[in-house]
Amino acid sequence: METMENRNFKTGLKIGVAGLGLIGGSILKALYETGDYELVGISKSSHKKAAEFCTYSSPVLEDLAACNVVFVCSRMSETLDVLDKLEDIVRPDTIVTDVSSLKRFVNNKKRPYNFIGGHPMAGTEFSGFENSFAELFSGTKWILNKKNEILEDLIKKMGAKPIIMEENTHDARACLISHLPMLLSCTLLNTAIKEDNEALKIASSGFRDTTRLALTDISLALDMLELNKDNFNDLVDKFIKNLKELKNMPKTEFINTLNSIQKIRKSMYDDSGKNKLL
Repeated sequence: METMENRNFKTGLKIGVAGLGLIGGSILKALYETGDYELVGISKSSHKKAAEFCTYSSPVLEDLAACNVVFVCSRMSETLDVLDKLEDIVRPDTIVTDVSSLKRFVNNKKRPYNFIGGHPMAGTEFSGFENSFAELFSGTKWILNKKNEILEDLIKKMGAKPIIMEENTHDARACLISHLPMLLSCTLLNTAIKEDNEALKIASSGFRDTTRLALTDISLALDMLELNKDNFNDLVDKFIKNLKELKNMPKTEFINTLNSIQKIRKSMYDDSGKNKLL
């Protein structure tokens, strides 16, 4: 077990983070910067790197036993396994939350601890603890499937805004504004590769920004497609319909539609790129 120097903590809360990739590492670093919490970092591969940001770090889940709150930040395909293992480790009053970008599959079982599904609406195209940073959640939204004052306070301390949303609604909306864009990004790049690979040599910032999500972790992309298949099937059909309608619109209608689209787009984000709606 790796340890760091003792610190005085204001809240008395012991918080565990299981999985120290981009999201888990950023949670650990954000809470470390507050100086308010005793922190436990769990990762088989990154616990030594994380030692300076937590009270102690370890490769084993059992070291979460005394935590008041646990963030499960494993890969989505591994999340259910971690949640199952925690049933024999943490206390009944422990608050456990996850960060998976889908919520129905983690809410299909009653847990012997206080489980609250969560999804921070933040990320980059990079992965790993080395790419995590404390400011990742600043100005972002963080979905929770039910209210909890302690968890909401932690999220606010990390600079995010907690939003309460039921899991079915979340998964449909996440598909629309996150998972579908990933698939479209991949499709756009794949179309360019297939139709005229030489065109990539003159691609600039517009193509770069539009295809950024094609860099999504492959296992995460597969989980999105598999675990949210019903929403994907529905939205892909609707997107194709809307694409054809836009392509075939009369000139005047196209101009009016584009003006409306641009007005909404301009109202969505502040100068730093954060969504300012809600």
